[in-house]
Amino acid sequence: MIATTRSRLAAGIAAVAAALLTAAALAAPASATAYRYWSYWQGASGTWLAAQTGPGDHALVDRDVQGWRFGISTESLTASPDNAPAFAELCPDLAGSEQPEGQLRVAVVVDAGFVADAPAGQAPPPDRVACVTVPEGSTGNQALAAAATVTDRGGLVCSLDGYPEGECGAAVSDADAAAAAEAAATEQPNPASATAADADEASSTESGSSAGAVVGAVILAALIGAAFGIPALRRRTRAAR
Repeated sequence: MIATTRSRLAAGIAAVAAALLTAAALAAPASATAYRYWSYWQGASGTWLAAQTGPGDHALVDRDVQGWRFGISTESLTASPDNAPAFAELCPDLAGSEQPEGQLRVAVVVDAGFVADAPAGQAPPPDRVACVTVPEGSTGNQALAAAATVTDRGGLVCSLDGYPEGECGAAVSDADAAAAAEAAATEQPNPASATAADADEASSTESGSSAGAVVGAVILAALIGAAFGIPALRRRTRAAR
């Protein structure tokens, strides 16, 4: 009799536990193991490598290539930036000159990713490349600060040049991440064009319009899109301010 009672009690406890677990599962929010954020890449070797340390821990070298790519990441990182990490192609003017004394030449690629990865109601700005010089001993943080307007939280980069707005490393449900990945698969890469940017810079110099007015004293050359690139960059700069 006692054994039977104990058996019934154990069965009852098990049933209650199962019911509680089921209720908890039903009440839990949708799975959100994906995140939308700026991933950090290093390309001085000529190949994009996902950074194993934060930009503040990366000691820059001359002709370094730094990459930032916005997108949704699940178990693996987002795709690397569209532009190939070739310093001479990204920053031909700096590559063709001597290394300034006490300075490092760095190419910073800012790739805002695909429309499918953008937060609701927002659109990614065009990819761009900033060619900057920073003092010897600088880190990836200094190069990024010279290349873009940075908003961060606790060391995490939230936005670059104002994109995205209103979020920082936002969690994304698995379903939304899968839908975004499917949509992104049909989008074409849109790398910044170094060749067109060189032509624009030459035209601006001949007309007396300095490229430095666009990118600031810390950026020696800007590699942007075709003939419309400079006005677009100016509009983004004003908006970021």
